[in-house]
Amino acid sequence: MPTDGMNLGFVVVFGLAVVFICLIALIVLIKVLGYVVNAFTKKPETAAAPAAAPAAAPATPVNAAPAAVSSVDKQKIIAAIGAAIAEDMGTDVAHIKIHSIKKI
Repeated sequence: MPTDGMNLGFVVVFGLAVVFICLIALIVLIKVLGYVVNAFTKKPETAAAPAAAPAAAPATPVNAAPAAVSSVDKQKIIAAIGAAIAEDMGTDVAHIKIHSIKKI
C-alpha cells in the first residue's frame, strides 16, 4: 500500500488537529458574536435604583375563596385544557367536547 511519502499516522493526527482547531475557532466566533449582539440589543438601565422595594403581598391562604374569573378567562382556561387533552390523546381539538370542568 503506497502512501506517496505521507505517513498515515501524520495524516490522521493532522486531520484531527484541523477539526479541533476549527471547532475551537467556531466556539470563539459564536461567543464574540453573542457579545456583539448583546451590546446592541441591551436596553439602557435606569441610573437611580428604586428607593424602597414595594412591600410583599400577603400570601393567600390555601382555603381562601377563589377570585372572580371573567368569562374570557374561563374560555381561555377551557381552551388550554382542551388543547392539553387533545395533545395527550393524539387527536385534533375539534374532536373533543368538554361538558364540564370541576376544580379538584
